[in-house]
Amino acid sequence: MTLTPMPTTAGISSMRLAEGAIRTVLITGVSRGLGKALALEMAKRGHCVVGCARSQDKLNALQPDLASATNPPSENKHLLMNVDVSLNSSVEEFARAVMEKKGVPDIIVNSAGTINRNNKLWEVPAEEFDSVIDTNIKGTANVLRHFIPLMLEKKQGVIINMSSSWGRSAAAQV
Repeated sequence: MTLTPMPTTAGISSMRLAEGAIRTVLITGVSRGLGKALALEMAKRGHCVVGCARSQDKLNALQPDLASATNPPSENKHLLMNVDVSLNSSVEEFARAVMEKKGVPDIIVNSAGTINRNNKLWEVPAEEFDSVIDTNIKGTANVLRHFIPLMLEKKQGVIINMSSSWGRSAAAQV
C-alpha cells in the first residue's frame, strides 16, 4: 500500500491510491444523487466517509446504509453532519468537528449542488439565483477555504470538484 506523490500547482501532492489503502473521504452533498452513491461505494470499499448535507432526515436515513455497506459493518466508522456549505460559518464548524473526530481528509469531493427551475434567466427570481450561486460556487470555495490549509500542512490530498453539464454550458431555458 504505497502512495505515489504527484506534485500539483497548488503545492499539494495528489496521490494515487494503492489498492487496499484505507482513506478518509469527505463528500459534500452526501444525502442524495452522486454524493450518496459515492459515499456508499467508498464505505463498501472500507474507506471512512465524512459527509455533509442540509437535510438531517436524509443524513439519518443514510447512516444505517453506510454502516451496513461498510466491510466489516460498523456503526462508528463514518461521520455525517448537517452542514449548509453556502454558509462559511457552517463549514468552519464542520472543519473543526472533522479535525477533532477524523483528522485531515485524504480526499475531498465537492458534490453539493443545486439548480433553479428551468426558466429564462430574466424570469429566475433573484433569491433562487442567489441560492444556486451560494451553494454551487461559494459552497465549494467555503469547503476549500477551510480544508486546503490542513491538506497543505499534511502535504497531501486529493480534491475533486464536481459540476453539472449545465454549469459548463448555456441553454435558453436554464
